[in-house]
Amino acid sequence: MNKDLSSIGVEPILRESVAEKVVQRVLGLVKAGNLKPGDKLPSEKELMVIFSVSRPTLREALRALSILGVTTTRKGDGSYVSELKAKDLLRPLEFFVSIEENSLDDIFECRQLLECEMVRKAALKVTDAEIAEFQSLINIQKREVEDPLAFRISDQQFHELLATVSGNPVLARVADGMYNMGMEARRRATDIDGVIAQSIEDHQKIVDALRQHDPDRAAKAMNIHLTNIKKSTEQIITRKIL
Repeated sequence: MNKDLSSIGVEPILRESVAEKVVQRVLGLVKAGNLKPGDKLPSEKELMVIFSVSRPTLREALRALSILGVTTTRKGDGSYVSELKAKDLLRPLEFFVSIEENSLDDIFECRQLLECEMVRKAALKVTDAEIAEFQSLINIQKREVEDPLAFRISDQQFHELLATVSGNPVLARVADGMYNMGMEARRRATDIDGVIAQSIEDHQKIVDALRQHDPDRAAKAMNIHLTNIKKSTEQIITRKIL
């Protein structure tokens, strides 16, 4: 069933407005909770009436919303609000940093700010059951040290669990988006001798700090881990340039 936007007081777009204002109106509806993940937008004809815009203007706005990851288009079935997952919403930013020559430093600075704070929070909240779950992931990584793909899967689970344990869903979603930036280079970096073993060692130190409920020690261990990841990523990028 189409979401009835007229019933929640959506004002028409003034004639001098452009597609950007349509985008802002839709984003406002999402922020306010009037449009939720999975909601189907009204048809193009209905949206043209609601916002008082032309079809070309509306389509420009819908394309922009799709690029932003806010909506998805199902062939023959119209537009829907996306799941609003961080990895989708941060995709435009991921594209931006991918074309910036000096973006690597910026990415890892952001990851250090986010993930060191995240692990501090996790150290204060982690339960014995969650520690056991972390240790189980590390044990899997040790068994799969010769399998880069298996390691990458468990590595993502490890960082996702950290985000969950931190207890801040906004921080967790942003950290998840940052984790996915530069992923292709990091995939190749796991083929470098010793990189996986170093990451497993780093993970163990993080978990040891969590087990002691020591936020400072946990943040220091995470900072070292991210520094090591950055170094291996730089190696891959340098090889590509050369």
